[in-house]
Amino acid sequence: MDMFKNVVMKYFMLLASLFALWGCKTNADKLQVSTVMSEPKRVTREVPETGKQHTYTTYQEVTERFVPAVYLLSKEGNLVVFNIQGNIASGGHHIQHVSKIRFEEGEQSGNSVSLKYYVIIKHKPGKEGASIAGYNYSQEKEYKIPAHVKVVHVEVYEEHPNQEPKLIATNTFDFFAKI
Repeated sequence: MDMFKNVVMKYFMLLASLFALWGCKTNADKLQVSTVMSEPKRVTREVPETGKQHTYTTYQEVTERFVPAVYLLSKEGNLVVFNIQGNIASGGHHIQHVSKIRFEEGEQSGNSVSLKYYVIIKHKPGKEGASIAGYNYSQEKEYKIPAHVKVVHVEVYEEHPNQEPKLIATNTFDFFAKI
């Protein structure tokens, strides 16, 4: 009976490890989100009308914000890899989080294709901490270029609930331009 238990246990462990590997994704597929932090800073100013000094506390960002952009990382054959990055503001009673980046293939005309990506922003109820000013996000995306396509135009939109999508970044990659 003990031998049967050992065999069953070995098969169970083998299946569990195979399912764990099957469900893994590389970091290139995952949305990377980091917090934009701020810290309190004491500021003293003179009130021009009275000539008195007034001291108050304000928050200054200590984490650099990502500039919304699309960068080409690599091109091998007909597979291109590019990075989508940006930032969102979040603070006070307006908590916002990036939930995912959705792909929508745009129009194909002649030898070019237009790719559209939508950064889905979710609003959460509650209050954000005073030291949080927002969130940076980035994600690597892969696209397999059709054989006749020479120009890839990428557009990135932010999509907030109950609002029209807003264009935040765009880039055009011409892979067959003469240098």
